[in-house]
Amino acid sequence: MPLTQRGRVMRVFWVLVLLAIGGVMAVVHSAGKVGVGYAAKQLCSGVFVSGLPARFVLDNDIEPRLATVPLLSRFLTTDINGATASARVLTAQAEATYRAGYGCTLHGDIAESATPNPAAPSLASDLGAQSKTQTTSAQHTATPQALTQIVDDAFAEPSGGGRNTLAMVVMHRGQLVAERYADPVAPSTRLQGWSMNKSLMASFVGIQVAKGDLALTDNVAARLTALGVPPKTFAGLSEAMTLKHLMSMTSGLDFEERYFPGDDVTEMLYGHGPMWQVPVGLGQRHEPGKVFSYSSGDTNVVSFLWQNTLGDEPYIDWLQREVYAPLALTEPLLEPDVAGFQVGSSFANLTARDWARVGQWWLDAWHGRDALLSQGWQRTAVTPGDSVGGANYGLGFWLNTEQRIFPDLSENTFYSGGNSGQFVVVMPEAELVVVRLGLTLEESKSAMAPVLVALNDYFSKQVPAPATKVASALP
Repeated sequence: MPLTQRGRVMRVFWVLVLLAIGGVMAVVHSAGKVGVGYAAKQLCSGVFVSGLPARFVLDNDIEPRLATVPLLSRFLTTDINGATASARVLTAQAEATYRAGYGCTLHGDIAESATPNPAAPSLASDLGAQSKTQTTSAQHTATPQALTQIVDDAFAEPSGGGRNTLAMVVMHRGQLVAERYADPVAPSTRLQGWSMNKSLMASFVGIQVAKGDLALTDNVAARLTALGVPPKTFAGLSEAMTLKHLMSMTSGLDFEERYFPGDDVTEMLYGHGPMWQVPVGLGQRHEPGKVFSYSSGDTNVVSFLWQNTLGDEPYIDWLQREVYAPLALTEPLLEPDVAGFQVGSSFANLTARDWARVGQWWLDAWHGRDALLSQGWQRTAVTPGDSVGGANYGLGFWLNTEQRIFPDLSENTFYSGGNSGQFVVVMPEAELVVVRLGLTLEESKSAMAPVLVALNDYFSKQVPAPATKVASALP
C-alpha cells in the first residue's frame, strides 16, 4: 500500500530523530573516551595519592568537569577495586592504577609491590558521605588579624560560588606566616599542581644543565636520534629545533591545546601511548622560535629528554637525592605515563607546604643564594621570550612582563600556574611566596590579583629582607 503524504512525513521525521539521537550518542561516546580517562585518573590520584574521600573527588572535581559536555556525567559510572580506579561512559572505559612511589598511571599495569595509600578511604565507605565545605585554619599562632583576614578573603565564595579554594600558604623571608585549608584538605594532603609541573621540570633540567648533561642549545632531532628513536616517530620535526624552543613553548609543533574531545592534548594525556610521542609525530606548524603556542606536548618531550639523562636510575630516586632531600620535601608524587616517563606537563602532587618550599627554592635561586639552582639559570628561566605572543612566558614560568598580568605588582613577579586555579607566586623584592590550590572550574574565579596585592601591601611595611639565604621554618 503506498504511503500517504502524512506517512512519508512521519517516516522522514523518525529517521531524522534517529539520526539526531545517533549523532548525540556518537558525540557522547567520543567525549566519553576522554571523560573516562579523566575520571579514572583523577579518582585514582584523588583517593590514593591525596587521601581524599572518593565522594569529594567526584562531587568537586570529576562531575563538574564532565558536566561541561552535555550528557557525559549522566552516563558516568565509577568504581574502585584494590588499587585501581575505573570509569565507564557507555562503551568507553578506562582504568588508572596506583603504585607506591609513583602514584597513579592511566592504562598501566600495576606492579607487584603496589599497595594503596593506607590513608586513602575506600569508595564503598565514603560514597554515601556528604562532601564537606567547612574550612580549617592551621595558621601560625602569631599571625596578625590583618594577615589572617587577607588569607580568609582568598576562600570567600563569590555570588554563585565556584571559587573552591582548598589550600593557601604564605611565606615571607623563608618563614611560614599564614596557611589555611578547606576540609577535607589538610597540611599533609598532596594536591595536584597540573601545569605547575612544567616549572618543576624546568628546574630539573636546570640541574642537569649545570652538570653538563643537557644544554638549552641541544638539537632535539639529534638527541632523539642518539637515543635510538626510530626516525619515522619524529619525521616531520624541524632540524632547527632546540631544547630551549621546547621549554619556551616556541617549538612550532602542530600541537593543539584546546581540551576538546579528540584533540592533541586530550589524546596525549588520556590515550594509551607514550605521551612525548604525540607532539613530535605531528610535524611543524611554524618555524621553531618564531611563535609562542602554549603546549603541554612540548614539556612532555622535555621530560623524555631529561629522563634519558638519568641513565638506569629511576627518576623517583634521582628526584629524592637531587631535589626532595635537599629541599626537605615530604614525599611528593610525580606520576608517569604508561611508558614510565614522568608526565612533566601535568601530574605533580605535593602538599601546599611543599609547593611553598619549591617556591622558596625559586626565590632563593633568583637572589643567587641557592646551591641547587644557579642565579643565572633561574633568571634565564624568568626572562621574557622574544617570539610572537611570548612576552609573558619564560622557560616553564609565567611572567609579569610590563605588569600585564598583575598591574599592581612588580614586573619581576613570576609564577607557576596550573589548571583549576593552581598558583605558586614568587615576588622577589617583597621576599614573598604565595601558594594557592583549588578546584576552580572557571579559573577567573580564583581572583588571585587582589589577594596578592593585599599581601604585597601588608609586607611592604616590613623591614627589608636579609641578603643571605634564609632557612625555611616550615614544619
